[in-house]
Amino acid sequence: MGARRLLLGNPRFLAVWVVGGLTGIVRWLQLLVLGLYTFQVTGSPFLVSLVPMLWMLPLALCGPFVGVVADRVSRKLLLVGSLVLALAVSVVMAIAASAGTLEFPWIAAAAVLSGFFWATDMPVRRRLLGDLSDGDLAAAMSLDSATGNATRMAGPVLGGVLLQTFSLSGAFLLSAAVFAACLVAIALTPVPGSARPAQSTHFVRELVSGIRFVAGDSRLRWVFSITIIFNVFGFPFTSMIPVIGSGQLGLDPAMVGLLGSTDGFGAFIGAIVIAMAVRPRIFATLYVWGTTTYLVLVGCLGTISYFGEGPAFSFLSAAGVLLAIGLAGACFSAMQSTLSYLNALPEYRSRVLGVLTLCIGTGPIGFLHVGWLAETFGAPAALMITASEGLLALLVLWAFGPKYDASESTSRNAMRG
Repeated sequence: MGARRLLLGNPRFLAVWVVGGLTGIVRWLQLLVLGLYTFQVTGSPFLVSLVPMLWMLPLALCGPFVGVVADRVSRKLLLVGSLVLALAVSVVMAIAASAGTLEFPWIAAAAVLSGFFWATDMPVRRRLLGDLSDGDLAAAMSLDSATGNATRMAGPVLGGVLLQTFSLSGAFLLSAAVFAACLVAIALTPVPGSARPAQSTHFVRELVSGIRFVAGDSRLRWVFSITIIFNVFGFPFTSMIPVIGSGQLGLDPAMVGLLGSTDGFGAFIGAIVIAMAVRPRIFATLYVWGTTTYLVLVGCLGTISYFGEGPAFSFLSAAGVLLAIGLAGACFSAMQSTLSYLNALPEYRSRVLGVLTLCIGTGPIGFLHVGWLAETFGAPAALMITASEGLLALLVLWAFGPKYDASESTSRNAMRG
């Protein structure tokens, strides 16, 4: 707690951290309102699933390259430029929504451009947080991670209320105001703005060597296989929350936003419990069972939305399942990066995390898959099918895939220490 107080007493760190919190709220706000608006206008679950898929695409395609650029160009300049892009997108979308000319191609373009902004968050803004942490890197990253989970609660609630009260234009006007305030804050804050001189690197060669290292380590193959299963069959269910809430449960936009926030609330509580209570000997167990529970609960959500009766009962039961999904998802997300870091040799850690980013980049496949299933069979059936596919993939991995030897991993890290 003392380290966190010192960090929050640093005005430069505080500015970058607050910018992350505010833009995080806007991220989840916009994802909710764009998905819900798309469903209201088109009635197509497949087009709803395209919104987060297009949002993630720049992250998957450009994330590692942005990291290379961030080592050569002023990180402050990159952050200012990305905020200008996000502000421009919000202003244009607000004008188009007010004029009544907003059709799906506009929404798709906004999702892609917003994705470029978020592709800079990890290598630019979070790197600045590390630069400003004064040696308290763990405290800085844990504080930012907890804030990120909190924004998943606030964003959907605020988005649902704004969409119901002020329409889509109101949501993007607020987004523009937030981005403008963040732009001013960063422009006026003397954060580290000069990158170190460029060094000769071979990005592709290092990426290939990281892939080879992962391929030769059974523990990392196990960790990354579960990451792919989660991102293809698990996490994409979130794109169906607007469809389930509005189309199946008959909720208004404010209630859909509240429903969408319960997942983030569960993840927030789960992250706190994990940080306080979990010990290294159960990391791998927590990882696989958190993923398994997550997939089972996604199937339960589909079942509830199919058989639920009455908005009040359906909302309470769906919210309870989403809360539990958030708790299970926290087990996955916390252990994913932890196990990747612990099982990589120090000289390979950056490259191993780069391979992890590529595995996370399989998510758009999952969004397309669940969207097609929902368009063909309905959203409840889509969730039940994808959850079943994910559980089957975990079963195949357990029977025929690589194994995780926790004792060997512990021994290896003890030797490194």
